[in-house]
Amino acid sequence: MANSLEWNDYRVVLAIHRTGGLAPAARVLGINHATVFRQVNAMEARLGARLFDRHRSGYGLTAVGEVALAAAEAMEIQVLAAERRMTGGDLSLSGSIRVTAPDDMVQRLLLPMFVAFRARYPQIELEIIVDNRFLNLSRREADIAIRPTSAPPEAMVGVNVGPLAMATYGVPELAAQIEAGNAISDLPWIGWEDGADSIAFGGYFQRLVPRPLFVYRANSLLAQISAAEAGIGIAVLPCFAGDGSEKLTRIGAVVDSMSSDLWLLTHPDLRRAARIKAFIDFISGALRKKRRLLAGE
Repeated sequence: MANSLEWNDYRVVLAIHRTGGLAPAARVLGINHATVFRQVNAMEARLGARLFDRHRSGYGLTAVGEVALAAAEAMEIQVLAAERRMTGGDLSLSGSIRVTAPDDMVQRLLLPMFVAFRARYPQIELEIIVDNRFLNLSRREADIAIRPTSAPPEAMVGVNVGPLAMATYGVPELAAQIEAGNAISDLPWIGWEDGADSIAFGGYFQRLVPRPLFVYRANSLLAQISAAEAGIGIAVLPCFAGDGSEKLTRIGAVVDSMSSDLWLLTHPDLRRAARIKAFIDFISGALRKKRRLLAGE
């Protein structure tokens, strides 16, 4: 039919809806802004109706666009399920794996393991997505997630490596102030940006009495580790990073309320793929060798 849309058209509708504009949609799709603009105009010309209302704040769906979005989401579910099943049946130790993990883990824990994995499986390409958010494995935003969590998503499967502990750390000069009798709340603190504490750790810092004096905030544990090593203040950090740093000293015991478990997660459709299984087995084995460090023992 002359006025019908194709799968690539629906992908454009999805990308614009999820990102809110042409430029971010183009980045997601891996094409340029002008191409997306032309595709939208061509779709609307074929349909004889507008899919999007153009606002200063971005692109919003029209009533026709909402219908196209519902169809696009249904098609995407089928396409992704088929892709996962095909990948899950791949018995070759080659191809690419998209792995997502937080920045502190990639830089301070996982990188040597990735090097060793590549040496063992040279035909497997690793694509590392450094992101502190949980990406959607059902949408194939990643194939494997390496995440600290006490409650992994029920729809995912994986391996629980063991406890991932957190404790307070600072440079020796700041730690010495505690030994000299100063209260820990009197020291300068490094913490999360406003609101992130409640999201990530259930408001741990908000419950401390007296409240810590925050002099530096960051939305990344890697940034907080670097700031603590620079002597800006003390911070609650993963023990693998704090105990593994030559510049930091642990202050106090493990903070149980901020600790969790470390998981390697994937979608059930992918778990039998040879390269996925090889990665999970290899990296979980390497992480288990560091269980005492991860647990802060």
